[in-house]
Amino acid sequence: MSSTAPAQTKLENEKPLKVGSFLDPVQADIISVESMLNEEIRSDVRAAYAISGHTLSAGGKRLRPAAVVLSARSVRNVFPAQTVYASASAVELIHMASLIHDDVVDNTGERRGRPTANVIYGNQISVLVGDYLLAKSIYLAAREGVLEVIRIFSKVTVGLSEGEVLQITAQGDPDTTEEVYFDIIRRKTAGFIAGCCEVGAVLAEASPSVREALSDYGMALGLAFQIADDLLDFLGDPEVTGKPRGSDLREGKMTLPLIAAYSALDSSDPRKELIASWIRDPETLTPEAVDLIVSTIHEYDGFSYARAAAVRQVAEAQAKITHLLPASEYRDSLCALAEYALGRTS
Repeated sequence: MSSTAPAQTKLENEKPLKVGSFLDPVQADIISVESMLNEEIRSDVRAAYAISGHTLSAGGKRLRPAAVVLSARSVRNVFPAQTVYASASAVELIHMASLIHDDVVDNTGERRGRPTANVIYGNQISVLVGDYLLAKSIYLAAREGVLEVIRIFSKVTVGLSEGEVLQITAQGDPDTTEEVYFDIIRRKTAGFIAGCCEVGAVLAEASPSVREALSDYGMALGLAFQIADDLLDFLGDPEVTGKPRGSDLREGKMTLPLIAAYSALDSSDPRKELIASWIRDPETLTPEAVDLIVSTIHEYDGFSYARAAAVRQVAEAQAKITHLLPASEYRDSLCALAEYALGRTS
């Protein structure tokens, strides 16, 4: 990477796809999933229902349920609708649980412009409600009696937990490598989305080759999605993303843009030790420090490097399904979803 050429990657220059445009073919399915979600979070325990409802109503694009439905429909148009909706609802419950747990672990105070559950209700009860949502997700899958789906969900939740442990272990370590970074996001974001696509394929009775292709598509999509998210943390508009610029830095996290730039910095450059000190002790990070880190990443093409990695994953995701799945609006939507993951602004 050049240490002088300015980075050309700026997400604000993208022309992002609107999330609704490529989900139009499954809009009726998503509405059914949303209805099921609202029903499944009900509980006689008032706090459990309140926290679940708070998390569900915070918004989100329901991309994980959409990945389940799109994968099923891309294989064949006829499938057991209620079983697919239950599985799509279950993956959103897992996602909700992971958000609640992550907010507690990271001491996050705001998400999507709203106070997090742990801020309103406290850490202890939030953790327990996260556990409740995980249990509900497994119950939903078990209720439909598809053992293979339960196996995939179990694998996903194990990966989420392992990825979170790895991420916490790496926090505060400025020497975090690219290999460690990818190991973390494969287990968390990418492995989860791969599982969503695989579940859709299983429920649509896809052939082994198509099932593998959809799982591989989901893995590449998840990698692109997380890299783009890490770029947004530096380059996104806080008014749109709902979180301040450099939130990962404030948690001592080394993400791909910074890893690339930091590794290119000469050891004699005083910025190297400065950045290392801020990662080790994020509480010392000031807005001026964030500005210096961002300008350093620009100078050493860290943003371009990370974006190129995301572009490769999008291309790989699309290549996995283009030749194996029959031509349809659902296959087109899966390809568009990969492009959306790269060009989104929130």
